[in-house]
Amino acid sequence: MSLLTQSSPKHCANKGFHLKTLLNRKLLYTLSTLISSLLFVILLIYLILHPSKPQFYLQNTTVSNLALSSVQATILSKNPNTKVGVYYDDLRAYAVYKGQQITAGSALPPFFQEHEDSNVLSASMYGAGMPVTASAGYEVGRDQEAGRAMALTVRIDGKLRWKVGSWVSGKYRFNVDCVAIIGIGSSVGGGGWSSVQGTECSTSV
Repeated sequence: MSLLTQSSPKHCANKGFHLKTLLNRKLLYTLSTLISSLLFVILLIYLILHPSKPQFYLQNTTVSNLALSSVQATILSKNPNTKVGVYYDDLRAYAVYKGQQITAGSALPPFFQEHEDSNVLSASMYGAGMPVTASAGYEVGRDQEAGRAMALTVRIDGKLRWKVGSWVSGKYRFNVDCVAIIGIGSSVGGGGWSSVQGTECSTSV
């Protein structure tokens, strides 16, 4: 005589629970493996290409008057990378004199830069309504009376994204500092003063 073995409802429920748990673990493991592989590939691409930070050159700076109420700057931006493009976002330019911001921030349009490409940026910065300390005004007046050249910093803040093929990185903050030497005797048309020569800017990412 053969014996029939019949599982109890409780036993079947436990078996189903264990099967579901096993499937969930396999799914979680698969997803974790895929995510880890993707992150590894991204890191590998970044390490192989190792993008160099963009380069900036201050070509010309003009100050409308020695109260520093209006500053115009022309800046050349270069992407030195051979395989990496750069997106520039949230760009803002302003002027700094002896450690104090003397113009409001001027928004610059976002743009994309192909590898080994260059772009010319123009910034018009105005100091109307900016609270400038008395010491800064005194320093300007003293430089004017002495006929000395003034060191004015044109600063750009923004965010950039690297582009390799169809992959685009997250946003990275970057800062650019360009020092313009304004010659008091280098007057231009309209009573303004222009920078003596172009300079290479320092860039931090």
